[in-house]
Amino acid sequence: MSERREENRTQNPEEGLIDIVGLLKEYLRTLSRMWLWILILTLAGGGISYARSYFSWQPSYTASATFTITASQDTGTDTTGTYSFYDNATAEQMVNTFPYILTSGVLSRRAAAQLGQEQVSGQIQASSENNTNLFTLSVTDSDAGRAYETLQAVITCYPEVAEMIVGRTNMELLDETGIPAHPDNPRDGRRELAKGAAVGCGLGLAWTALVMLSRRTVRKKEDFQNMINMKCLGEVPQISLKKRSRQTRNVLNIMNEKTDPDFLEALRLIRNKIEYSTWKHKHKVILITSALAGEGKSTLAVNLALSLVQNGKRVALADCDLRHPSDREILGLEQGQGMYEILSRKIKVNDALLSAEQMGMDKSMHFYFLPGGETVDDGSRLLGTERMQKIIETLAQNVDYVILDSAPVGMLTDAGVLAQYADSVVFVVKKDYARADHILEGLEELSGSRIHLIGGILNGV
Repeated sequence: MSERREENRTQNPEEGLIDIVGLLKEYLRTLSRMWLWILILTLAGGGISYARSYFSWQPSYTASATFTITASQDTGTDTTGTYSFYDNATAEQMVNTFPYILTSGVLSRRAAAQLGQEQVSGQIQASSENNTNLFTLSVTDSDAGRAYETLQAVITCYPEVAEMIVGRTNMELLDETGIPAHPDNPRDGRRELAKGAAVGCGLGLAWTALVMLSRRTVRKKEDFQNMINMKCLGEVPQISLKKRSRQTRNVLNIMNEKTDPDFLEALRLIRNKIEYSTWKHKHKVILITSALAGEGKSTLAVNLALSLVQNGKRVALADCDLRHPSDREILGLEQGQGMYEILSRKIKVNDALLSAEQMGMDKSMHFYFLPGGETVDDGSRLLGTERMQKIIETLAQNVDYVILDSAPVGMLTDAGVLAQYADSVVFVVKKDYARADHILEGLEELSGSRIHLIGGILNGV
């Protein structure tokens, strides 16, 4: 067995690998549906970050003074280079010892006493230029005037404090900034705005990935067996239709010569599988339904009926979606009476049943259509009557197939009621649309009638 598995793995090297391209396509498809939320998160992140930086902004002013350091020593016969060496080393030593002086608190206390305060509010720092005797003292504070006053106090107190560590030094002032005119950190929220927007956008993209991975929807043919334990009869491609005027609605109909060949071929393959199943089980009445609205159920029901007719079969199509009858529109027919009026005993079946010739088709076609008629809120009440059963029996007398276009089984009870009159059911599943648990709930609703499940159609591939 292990040798056989190894052989299969060799013959199919891509088996078991993650479909990166497929995942990327699904992510982009999910992204196209969630782009508005990502935009909202991006704008919210940028706005919150900008507002926080605006209201929490505190100016920072730095006042500094630069000195030359001269070591006070009696060097006697030392050369000028020796003096320079001492001065440079003294400046460097003063910088190195500065953190310890600050930590001890001696300088801060003396500067505070010089200012007549309990403590210094600003931050005191020191630095030196490498290989020079230049030494810089600086004070950073939120108030420009206070920063400058603190600097003057530090300049006054520092030589005395430093003398205890590095000895007596001479500090000659070279330059000072005076009272700072501009803050070190001018108010500019553009950077925070960009950072917040980037974080918001990142959260939106991560959320999109989480939604994509958590949505258990049927995305490919293999998912039928893995997720909902259903046979896939075929995949129907998504066809982009050109927009028309307001007077005419664009619908997908195989009787139209401009219908996409891929759509026609997909319907032929599905039709052949349905014909084989019905021949094998000697079934005639086929129920077409879906889990949710908007999965293309009615379009496929009409076109499957027409495809069976083109294959020489006699077919009757009944629009049993009384809440939202749309088959008449797909066939390009005007509004009129139909199933509702028959069930309400206002008219008879023959008064509403349309032949191919009455629908403007070739009169040699054995196609009959029973429209839905007036819309009604409670369709299951009418569909569950004995009269509905007689209508189906009447239609089935002179045809090979009766196609029942039902309301979505996952939303309404209509399909469950019709299932008791049908022999087989075909389940339409739109790609990445209804969740797997919704589809399973719909199948469970139908299972009570013990109807035969031919399989499912993956629509919108």
